[in-house]
Amino acid sequence: MRKYILTCIIAVLICGTSYAWDRRAHATVAKIAENHLTPMAKAHLDNYLNGKSIVYYASYADDFKPELLVDLGYQPSNANRKVTFPHTFEANEDYTVYRGMRKGDKFVKNCVAFADQYAADLKANHRTMSDSLRVLSIAMLVHWLGDMHSPSHIRYPDDQTICNYPVVYGGKPLKKYHSLWDGIVFGSLFPWGFNDCALLLDTYSPEQIAEMTKGDLYDWGKDSATASRPVHEYKEGAEIDAHDYRNRFAQLAELQICKAGYRLAKIFNDIFE
Repeated sequence: MRKYILTCIIAVLICGTSYAWDRRAHATVAKIAENHLTPMAKAHLDNYLNGKSIVYYASYADDFKPELLVDLGYQPSNANRKVTFPHTFEANEDYTVYRGMRKGDKFVKNCVAFADQYAADLKANHRTMSDSLRVLSIAMLVHWLGDMHSPSHIRYPDDQTICNYPVVYGGKPLKKYHSLWDGIVFGSLFPWGFNDCALLLDTYSPEQIAEMTKGDLYDWGKDSATASRPVHEYKEGAEIDAHDYRNRFAQLAELQICKAGYRLAKIFNDIFE
């Protein structure tokens, strides 16, 4: 089994990384996924999580952000920089996912690659993993599938900022454009609890869901990067009309949440088939 060095510091370190979606949006992703689990996957998850729903773990990575030390050839003792939870990914010029973990001297926090790695190890070793590693692996997959579908969590060759710059939204200064996709957009479009959000958004047909879940995590990353590119047209200092912006991106927000949920279910169904 591939070894992860997962160090959960007793005094939980809350790091200053950006969130993807908010708690309610992440919970909605997990609830939609739960609605589409096979009986076998549901039984395994119930057993491994001691009866808790995967929704319970939807924001685990935002609530508890210790440094995750991952066995990628990275040596923490020799580090001159901090390694934080990988919550973004980088797209190439053709929107395919950059597959490496390093680019030059920069540590690429590639949540797509991490999710792919964790899913493969969980599939191969879930019966023999320690309880703590198994729960952590499940929780990270729940969160990463949400992360990789958040439009502001994608880095492009000409834009590495993940929207961390000020704009004016609805006539009010916003310190980080990124925060629109942490909860403002989703909350304004879908002002309900996560159960209601899942009920009202999870309306796609089996045929549509089958189309959305074709391919693998890297295909889904490319789809997310392609669909999210228009969000990055708004640059530092942009004055954004809130009504027009919500109208423009309402369908994108809905689709990204649903795709994340359906694809998360596909991951777990494949792991526990």
